[in-house]
Amino acid sequence: MRRKHVLAAVACTILLTCAGLLFPAIQRTREAAARMRCHSHFKGWTVALHGYASSHDDKFPAGTVSHPDLPPDQRLSWFVAVLPFYEQEHVYKQFDLTRRAGDPVNAKAVSNRFRSMVCPSSGEQSYNDRPAVWRSPTPLTHYVGIAGVGTDAAALPSKNPRAGVFGYDRRVTVKDGVKDGFPDGTSNTLLLIETARDPGHWTYGGFATVRGFEPGAAPYIGEGRPFGGFHGNHWLGTRNCTVAFADSSVRSFTPKTDPALLEALATVAGKEALPAEW
Repeated sequence: MRRKHVLAAVACTILLTCAGLLFPAIQRTREAAARMRCHSHFKGWTVALHGYASSHDDKFPAGTVSHPDLPPDQRLSWFVAVLPFYEQEHVYKQFDLTRRAGDPVNAKAVSNRFRSMVCPSSGEQSYNDRPAVWRSPTPLTHYVGIAGVGTDAAALPSKNPRAGVFGYDRRVTVKDGVKDGFPDGTSNTLLLIETARDPGHWTYGGFATVRGFEPGAAPYIGEGRPFGGFHGNHWLGTRNCTVAFADSSVRSFTPKTDPALLEALATVAGKEALPAEW
């Protein structure tokens, strides 16, 4: 009997050891798949933004749907403007663009949810549930447009060296080195970034869908930081961040990414000197 107990204990130890080795491997595989889906989401929205530009004088949309009588956080967001270019024209047609996002007339339209607006690593929506089960009662997004540098970045005029792509009322021409375009180059200018901090409703303008880099908030990337916070290892503090550039390329940054580099990449015409290899 004692021999059996010893063998059972050894077998149990082996099983636990294997499980201990297998679980991290499974987690890494799941996270890699989630990161790929997140990159795919970003790529889809960059394609939609460029599609919008192709149909609107080669200009990206403003950060909010124009409505001078409303503050930016009550206007409709740039997401709404590009819906027809994301194969969601039927949703776009549900909106009354002359009214605020919270207007009862737009109630049905703002209730729509999209997996492509949330980070797959966030747990906001399970990819295995049919029908979809959402954690938050609000149709939110983890993806926001880059406004530039500073708390006032989204309100800056287009020629300001701190201005990024998404201003509340400004539109940027999608060409390198032209007037009101991208003097810094589309491949050197951030377009979109993900955030786990205070995600907002995707149909609302303002902070919900347009954000800048605030120098006092650096470091910018990581768990509990302004951007990123989903991908990577919680225990090792390596919560990375998915970003998209104005040329449609998609990359990942880490908590070690230099804040000064991020600020330089956030502007359209800052004319900052970038490291040779960044």
